[in-house]
Amino acid sequence: MLLIGLGLLNYGSDWFTLGNTKIAKYFKLSNFVIGATIVAFATSFPEIVTSLYATYAGLPIIAVGNALGSCIINIGFILGLCALISPLVVKQKSILRNSQIYLLYSLLLFILGYDGFNFIDGVILFFLLLGYIGYTLKKRDIVTEEDRNDRENVSIILAIILAIVGLISIFIGSKLFIDGVRNIAIFLGIPNKVVGFILVAFGTSLPEVAVSFSAIRRELSDIVIGNIIGSNMINIGCALALSSMIAYIPPTRFGLSIYILLVVLMVLFMNKGVILRLFGRCSNEYFKISRIEGLFLFMVYLVYVLVVTNVLRV
Repeated sequence: MLLIGLGLLNYGSDWFTLGNTKIAKYFKLSNFVIGATIVAFATSFPEIVTSLYATYAGLPIIAVGNALGSCIINIGFILGLCALISPLVVKQKSILRNSQIYLLYSLLLFILGYDGFNFIDGVILFFLLLGYIGYTLKKRDIVTEEDRNDRENVSIILAIILAIVGLISIFIGSKLFIDGVRNIAIFLGIPNKVVGFILVAFGTSLPEVAVSFSAIRRELSDIVIGNIIGSNMINIGCALALSSMIAYIPPTRFGLSIYILLVVLMVLFMNKGVILRLFGRCSNEYFKISRIEGLFLFMVYLVYVLVVTNVLRV
């Protein structure tokens, strides 16, 4: 059940992403906007469905572990490794603005969730997410000539079919994956905290892994960063928020603390050029996340894994 579910999640998200990305091209959306909205929603769909199903099954700790754990994996593991492979260049000021909005959203998440998430917290996070998506689409960037050429060679019918088939695969795969992980965890005596924050979170983050590594090979930093920010916003505003509307989510302060640390570091690395410019020490028109900074993010993620699995005690 676990392997079949994981396969359906992986391939279903890939088809869903491909179909939705091609559909988005017809609306003249730029790479960052596609990454922060369409691709982010597509790759985050496993987290949304999995968290909702876990909450329905009476496993809220797995729901919050999946949502928050996926966000931690996206920044520490995926973004960290992508920057290690190739420094992530930020060329558009709109990306920096989005990162700053994301930081404020994450700080609000920390405040609301310090004592757990209730229905009101979920409503607040959900509607703020809708506002972010509306802002991103309204401030969309100019489409490049490469994007126009790609749009002209796309079959809209095939794109719609891929999106529908991918969506069905994700629904079936998430149920099989959660049931498989839960049964294995019960058999081995693994705590739900480890299952949610590590096993389920990593499994449902595989679409983000595939999309980000594919984008970094094509030197599309905008897609990578847009996917990370957008996916995390959706994980919080949909997966976590909707789950908290169904049932109370208990506090997970260590996970929240690690998440906030990674968000602050990521946004600081992305905006360090803005800070340096204030002191007249940077004249570049773009900024980047370097390999050293990527390594630092990845090391924070490793410490987090060691603590959650009780290999390292704090």
